[in-house]
Amino acid sequence: MEKFYQQKTEETLKHFESDRKQGLSGKEADKRLEKYGENTIQQQESLSVWELLWHNLNNLIVYLLLAAALLSFAMGETVEGIAVLIAVVIAVMTGFITELRAQKSIDSLQSMIYTTAKVIRDGEVMEIESAKIVPGDILVLEEGDAIAADARLLETSNFACIESALTGESEAVEKDARETYEEDVPLGDRRNVVFAGTAATRGNAYAVVTETGMKTEVGKISDMLTGDKKRQTPLDIELDKLGKAIIIAALFAAVAVLVAGILTNQPFVEMIHISIILAVAAIPEAMPAVSTITLSRGMRTMAEHKALVKSLSAVETLGATSIIASDKTGTLTENQMTVAEIILGSGEMFKVTGNGYEPNGKFYKADSDDNSEIDATNHDALQGMVANGALCTTATLRENEGQYEILGDPTDGAFVVLGQKIGIDRQKEQDSGLKKIAEMPFDSDNKYMVTVYEGEQRTLIIKGAPDVLIDLADADATEKEQLHEYNDTLASHGQRVIAVGCIKDYQGGTDEAELKAALQEIKIQGFAGIVDPPRTDVKEAVKVAQEAGIRVKMITGDHPKTASMIAKEIGLKDHEKTMTGREIDELAGQEGFNEKIEEVAVFARVSPKNKLQLVEALREEGDIVSMTGDGVNDAPALNGADIGIAMGIRGTEVAKESSDMILTDDRFGTIVDAIKEGRIIFDNIKKYVSFLFSCNMVEIVTIFLSVIFLMPMPIQPLHILFLNLVIDIAPAMALAFEPAEDDIMKRQPRSKADGLVNKRFLGRIILSGVVIGLVAFGFFNFLMLTDHELLYAQTATFTFMAVAQLMHIFNVRKSSGFGLDKTLLKNKPLMGALFLSVGLQLSAVYVPFMNELLDTMPIQAGTWGIIFAAAAISTLIVMGLKKLFQLK
Repeated sequence: MEKFYQQKTEETLKHFESDRKQGLSGKEADKRLEKYGENTIQQQESLSVWELLWHNLNNLIVYLLLAAALLSFAMGETVEGIAVLIAVVIAVMTGFITELRAQKSIDSLQSMIYTTAKVIRDGEVMEIESAKIVPGDILVLEEGDAIAADARLLETSNFACIESALTGESEAVEKDARETYEEDVPLGDRRNVVFAGTAATRGNAYAVVTETGMKTEVGKISDMLTGDKKRQTPLDIELDKLGKAIIIAALFAAVAVLVAGILTNQPFVEMIHISIILAVAAIPEAMPAVSTITLSRGMRTMAEHKALVKSLSAVETLGATSIIASDKTGTLTENQMTVAEIILGSGEMFKVTGNGYEPNGKFYKADSDDNSEIDATNHDALQGMVANGALCTTATLRENEGQYEILGDPTDGAFVVLGQKIGIDRQKEQDSGLKKIAEMPFDSDNKYMVTVYEGEQRTLIIKGAPDVLIDLADADATEKEQLHEYNDTLASHGQRVIAVGCIKDYQGGTDEAELKAALQEIKIQGFAGIVDPPRTDVKEAVKVAQEAGIRVKMITGDHPKTASMIAKEIGLKDHEKTMTGREIDELAGQEGFNEKIEEVAVFARVSPKNKLQLVEALREEGDIVSMTGDGVNDAPALNGADIGIAMGIRGTEVAKESSDMILTDDRFGTIVDAIKEGRIIFDNIKKYVSFLFSCNMVEIVTIFLSVIFLMPMPIQPLHILFLNLVIDIAPAMALAFEPAEDDIMKRQPRSKADGLVNKRFLGRIILSGVVIGLVAFGFFNFLMLTDHELLYAQTATFTFMAVAQLMHIFNVRKSSGFGLDKTLLKNKPLMGALFLSVGLQLSAVYVPFMNELLDTMPIQAGTWGIIFAAAAISTLIVMGLKKLFQLK
């Protein structure tokens, strides 16, 4: 692949057979359009409705239920077969509806390649559709233009671009067509090229197009997105394990009962029927519906907290997060250049407060004992330096729907905002009579900007690189050495330093030569240290995350020193451990690379490819990675992470489309809130899965014991389905509303051993199911031995199971302890669900229509007393054994 930034302009023009003055001919452009294709980004294909439906149908649990339904129909059990089919429809449609959402892919990348661009063709400047741009076209670029393709600069005049969306750097990048490079340099350091999706912030330029469409840097990012396939989420993996466990349990129960029946000379057809009943009993048909409701509620709760989650599984995955790999610019920081410190020429040092581009802030005397606030308007030297810095700019501050933004160069913007903090507004000053009579725009060669204003007196103002201004200054060697020390002080704080100087009562001329000649008389007024400041809530959010065992890693396109300083300021652990993109390129693929990535806290000067490499390395080490970002350069890593988190206010459309979650308030703290909600959701999923499986185990144990001991069936097939699909489902759904337990954000991120399917989980459901099942079997035997008819005994046993399972929820709703306490009042849906389920069970026992449908009959008051006593005893036994064996 050609590296055009390493070529001279003549070589690049020759390569594309193009001409700076004439450009391409219309005929040649048409040929190249046919050869290279349109300057657009390829689209990803979405799954069709039928593919989504098949994805939910193609499931072993569904196949097992369908087989059970067919066997029921074959044996003449029509009502039972219909009930099982209803369970199938519930299981399939909940998953299908969940996945049938807007499947946007990389369409928004196309919006970065603007609809029109100016090019030279046949010797004339014309505006064409950006899709029709071809390699070899000559772009005409001016301040404010969006850049539609990657191109090698041919001529530049005071030209700069904002590339933060692509590189992650906040500052405008100075461009110079004369630059060439002999070695590979990072994307953000290529000063002689421009990239699609960025914008010209100052000056003008001509450039020859080198890459279009998918070959541009934006296109390469798109290719990374289409190439990376999401792995299963932790919840997907756990539910997959559960599915396999369910099938094994169902088949084992069915085969065990069939074998037991054959060995005890039971009728074969009846044993087949009972086996089907057990297989159905083993499957928690309500689980897909309950999962969907729990996750949907979590999604709504997160939205209320300013976090929009785009998929249900992502809601829970957040709770498993062990690493937040956070982009610095615009995520941990404001992405708004701000003057943080000032050192005057006299050596006085001041700190300046304020949030990004908001024109509000205070000034503090940094070198005083109490860091006291001062009134800058009463400090002549400070006011003069700030006012001159604000006047020597071309940027404009504007408010848009409560958000402040800068039109123009971000560094100029920092001085505009600084001026506003003491009441200096360049436009208002000019409207009041201050007249700008001369200007030398910032130039990358000169490294300064000069303006001359005329008011009560004529003043020349200069603003630019400190080294240049100090060399120009009217000062002796000792004074200049002191000024260099002031510059070094601010630079050592990881700040970009800009010097401001002036000539009061300027008497010279106003053309460029006269202005340059006068610069030897300037006096340095002071130095401004400019930063992209951390967001106000970040430090506390990082602290909470780290207390929860979540490691935070900073990823940025900035210099390592600057990044490390910001990391230290926000309280990042191991902030001194840094690694650059070049080091990543050198180490990638080597032994120990992943371990090294685990140790490093700050990654600087990284490319989009590097970000994706980092995410992949961390995931390979078993971490659940949440990646945050707002720029195009973040998109591959956002797409590749377990959870991609985009900024909703300042984020690019590409970042939003590539993410799993969008923060509508751009607060890093919102991520921590969302992780807490994810942990609550996983806790509640564990609770309702434990509840449903325990209830199913009760049915299996009771029936299995009846077959072994040659007893009649204690309950009928429709009783099982009624318990699973009617009685249990409302309380299980209500467990989604359980509040957070006190230690939720003091726990370490859960390990794989703490998943849904583990020894403690299995031990808990087996213990609960066996205890309640044994009591149910004993209760059924008691009724049969006391000469109750079979239908009455089956109805009473069916009712006991309903009551005992509802009481069992108090053992489930607390990971430790018993759930019948005052916290129950915080879950009103659960209280309502318990009353509803009791009412439904009463209808099953006493409503004539339900008696006929379910084959039940009314039971006597004395039997109710035994039912409640037996259910209470089984609940207390489970509680004691849970505490004894520490089955949390």
